[in-house]
Amino acid sequence: MKTALYVRAWASRIARGAMGASIAGLVTAALDAAYARGGEEERIAGKALAIFVADAGLVAPVALVVGLVVATSLVVLFPDAAPTPASAVASLRARAKGRPADVAAFVPLAIVAAFLWMTLSAQLARALLALDVAAPLAGLAIATGTLVVGLLAALLSLALTPALRQALATASEGRPAFVDPAKTAFAALVLVGLLFGLGVATGGPSGEGGLFGIYGVLKRPELDLRAVGMLSLIAFAAFLSSALSSPRRSFVAALLAVAPLVLTPRTAVSLGGEGAPVAQAIERDAPLGKLSLAVMRKLADRDHDGASALFGGGDCREGDASVGPLGVEIPDNGVDEDCSGTDLRAEVLAALAPAAAPAPTPKSADVPADLNVVLITVDTLRADLGYAGYPQPVSPNLDKLAAESAVFLRAYSLASYTGKSVGPMLIGKYGSETQRNWGHFNKFDDSETFLAERLSAAGVRTMGVHAHRYFGKFGGLDSGFDVVDLSAAPPENAPWDVADMKSSDALTDAALAQLAKPENTQGRFFLWVHYLDPHADYLRHDDVPSFGAGQRGLYDGEVAFTDKHIGRLIDGIRAAPWGKRTAIVVTSDHGEAFGEHKMFRHGFELWEPLVRVPLVVHVPGAKPARIEARRSTIDLAPTVLDLFRIEPPKPSAEGPDFLSGTSLLPDALLPAGQTPAERDVVIDMPAGPYNDARRALIHGDLKLIVSNNAGYELYDLGQDPEEKKDLWRSPDTRSGMEERYAALRARLREIRVTGPRK
Repeated sequence: MKTALYVRAWASRIARGAMGASIAGLVTAALDAAYARGGEEERIAGKALAIFVADAGLVAPVALVVGLVVATSLVVLFPDAAPTPASAVASLRARAKGRPADVAAFVPLAIVAAFLWMTLSAQLARALLALDVAAPLAGLAIATGTLVVGLLAALLSLALTPALRQALATASEGRPAFVDPAKTAFAALVLVGLLFGLGVATGGPSGEGGLFGIYGVLKRPELDLRAVGMLSLIAFAAFLSSALSSPRRSFVAALLAVAPLVLTPRTAVSLGGEGAPVAQAIERDAPLGKLSLAVMRKLADRDHDGASALFGGGDCREGDASVGPLGVEIPDNGVDEDCSGTDLRAEVLAALAPAAAPAPTPKSADVPADLNVVLITVDTLRADLGYAGYPQPVSPNLDKLAAESAVFLRAYSLASYTGKSVGPMLIGKYGSETQRNWGHFNKFDDSETFLAERLSAAGVRTMGVHAHRYFGKFGGLDSGFDVVDLSAAPPENAPWDVADMKSSDALTDAALAQLAKPENTQGRFFLWVHYLDPHADYLRHDDVPSFGAGQRGLYDGEVAFTDKHIGRLIDGIRAAPWGKRTAIVVTSDHGEAFGEHKMFRHGFELWEPLVRVPLVVHVPGAKPARIEARRSTIDLAPTVLDLFRIEPPKPSAEGPDFLSGTSLLPDALLPAGQTPAERDVVIDMPAGPYNDARRALIHGDLKLIVSNNAGYELYDLGQDPEEKKDLWRSPDTRSGMEERYAALRARLREIRVTGPRK
């Protein structure tokens, strides 16, 4: 009988805990949906209720599982009675009986000591990781230092306990609260919370800003802890509710716990078709809902083809792994392999084939036949520089170069972050066409031929000067370079995910030093310099004007600092004996967002601020030009080969050696009065451990964005440059873009790479 009572009590506690978690899950879903709605852009305006219901269906199973785990754990750990904050306080006071001043002094000191141990250990790790030491040695030093700091913190708290005990005992005369350990512990927690908040507020995103500034790293946009906070809220609700007085029937609590699950099947079938905007809103901006959505799609993918028919996964034939959003379309076979809506027809594929490549570049008598080429890429540089109309004087040197060059005013990168843009740009293929690993910093296979390899094979001296280790041997980006100068980069074992040091000055010094060596410039040469400073974290520079204290102002200061030192490099080139026969190409790997589409920084999406980049081609002797036709950095490799008058690989239906772009020189050297032909632009960002697959096709002013090859959005950049109004549901505007995208996919030589999400 006693066992039965225990089992009934335990079941009741578990049911109550699950009930509390499920109710908190609904509250969390409302908050989650508010994040997803964000600025109420037109594409999701009026869908607040639909987003909440769908998000609640995704959060409900997560909340139930969390509630069951927490409540069951409490039963196992505390079988006699559920713990509560009140019982914890009572237990602490009970332990203080007979020695209240001792416990009242030791508990707050232990709390403060633990906080200081965590703070000092983090600062120690930050300092050691910045040193040029081997990783195992750094790890051993961090572990040892952490233990030593912990021991010192413990000894300090013990040493201070007698003095604090005496002070509390004296102060407690007439005021017993001073020897109440619950109240002194609460005071210590408040103090620690204030110090933590101060650190977050005053610290920089890389941990700079004094002792407590290390907590400023929590401000990093990529460190999104909202989902963790929501799960903690659900777990806390389960903890509290498991100790509530029992309802008359335990099944009432159980019924309330599982009730929100009725929304999950509805969500499963509602996110496709007309519900796609809701799915995309959750997928992009709901901190907890997007994580659950990814898991639900994976669980619902019965044929393991990477997509599901439920939860807006886009699979049109679940059970057949050859048909799905990632399927390869075979024209005229009557099967819609890629779930685009129709079978691709061969006549459509032929009609939508790219226009023939332009005629060979006109070789002006004024253009030297023995050109050198300097490629300058600037990390995270937006397209809106001074020459493009930006009112702040951030780029006087690049503006001066642009005034003497061919400027492509509507140029696009190949992705919105470095790992999936720079490598493909230098290989000359779209990201999904490259042999690569599954990584954020992609490693490229030896079978890929980089631009520098083609140049080196033709007898051109090749040099790379960089401020980041990724551009060395790690990813293969050093392939074909005779010289790779990383003297401006942090130590080899320093972490890669921060940019808390300036480098443009040292980078220009290193580039000029390489150009001063006769062995590098006595023949034809190619120099690639990648500037890093505009990448976050944004630093202040005393030697350039201030553009404000906000994030955009700090970013502008970084651009101005980089421009200043690019100016030194350009001046050095022009002053050299070979300067008049050296072409200069300037571009970027991606842009940066400052609140557009609720985004800050870059990556993940293909909105215009993230993928519009500068593109300047300076050819000595050529007339300046401002070119409005849309172009892409996929054209960079063939352009550099054209500048060196090196034949590109022959187009072939078979084999890995091909280029997907077209030389820009025919555009840059067009006679006055002629206009470059329009051609489609493709932005291709394959999936990685931290990002979903995104691809964009721009035809004229129409921009089609495809998410995971299943979600579609269509914008008219001419009428809607901020990409606010999704036209995909408008048949008249959508007409033709579906077939054009299907034809693009049929032409791409995609290589699918998969791996675990992080």
